[in-house]
Amino acid sequence: MKFGLIPKLLLGLGIGILIGLYGPDWMIRFTETGNVLLGNLIKFFIPLIIFAFVAASITEFSSKAGRLLSFTIGISYLDTVIACMLAAVAAYIIVPNFALQANQAVEAATIGAPFVEIGIPPIMGIISALVLAIIVGMASSWGEAKVLSAAVIEFRNIIEKVIQGFIVPAIPVFIACIFAGLAAKGELFGTMSVFGKMLVLILILQVIWLLIEYLVAGAVSKQNPFTMFKAMLPAYFTAMGTMSSAVTMPVSLKQARTVPYINKKIADFVMPLCANVHLSGAAMTLTISAITVSLLTQGSLPPVGLIISFILILGVIEVGAVGVPGGSALAAIGILQSTLGFGEAEIGLMLALFMIQDSFGTATNIAGDGAIAMIVNRFFGKEEAKVETVEEN
Repeated sequence: MKFGLIPKLLLGLGIGILIGLYGPDWMIRFTETGNVLLGNLIKFFIPLIIFAFVAASITEFSSKAGRLLSFTIGISYLDTVIACMLAAVAAYIIVPNFALQANQAVEAATIGAPFVEIGIPPIMGIISALVLAIIVGMASSWGEAKVLSAAVIEFRNIIEKVIQGFIVPAIPVFIACIFAGLAAKGELFGTMSVFGKMLVLILILQVIWLLIEYLVAGAVSKQNPFTMFKAMLPAYFTAMGTMSSAVTMPVSLKQARTVPYINKKIADFVMPLCANVHLSGAAMTLTISAITVSLLTQGSLPPVGLIISFILILGVIEVGAVGVPGGSALAAIGILQSTLGFGEAEIGLMLALFMIQDSFGTATNIAGDGAIAMIVNRFFGKEEAKVETVEEN
């Protein structure tokens, strides 16, 4: 019997809690060793992930440069940023009301140190990786830089394989080690209670944001938004099962082409593009999780200015995030470290929460692509129709 990612995550979480509550000291020290080792490995790959995805995205987008591309990416970025702002406002208002009990364990118990600590420093900083990605991505799209362009895209494909073959399979083990430490220190039960409430908040906000997206798209396009929303439901449930925007993209494309008022060429362009650049559901989850985890671990809400910086950079990072389960969370770890100062424990909590709800976040991303297509079609659908008519003649 083959386990999916969520059952593995829940199994890892359960095993970690049991080890933390009932395991001997040597076992706790072993999980702490795994915590440090896997945490350092993940941190090593983060700049490479950011560089690979952002550079490759710029390379591919620049080869299709034009008003249609710029408009679609711009709308996707704006949509993601506004969704995160809404999530942040809700988190600042609501999260403190149910996160207070997480401070029950004021004095955490002392546990054994790891058996060994191996430092694996990243080859560059997060902002350096982002700036280098922009420079290399733009350079690879200029002139006849075919070798550089191919190298950037091939490097992105290699990093995708690393994520699928090593990082994502290692995350359940990492989470088991994190929760073993939390349970051993006596910090577990307040955290789990907050997690449950936060999951409910995230799901409610994702549904609200989908309704806002389609109502705005309907007002802008002057078309019935529920026609598109109904068409995107099969894609929504496919994304919920696969947890991958890339895998779900053929379904979303097929469904968008069935909507009478959407130009087929617009659907063919927007749906595959938005599967990679429009990640509002995932970004909302990351924003709420970051604020909550900051409150849980640091005892206070992060400054508003830091969260605004985090959201603006997160929107850029998510444009290049890979379409595999957990890809957007992994790509965001770098700015969680550099902007909010998160360490291994905070990142472990973020990954645990994000992965458990990833199916709903991915479904929100994909369903929202339909609203983006409606807005793009309003401004470019007639132009594409004219081009198509001329080609036929």
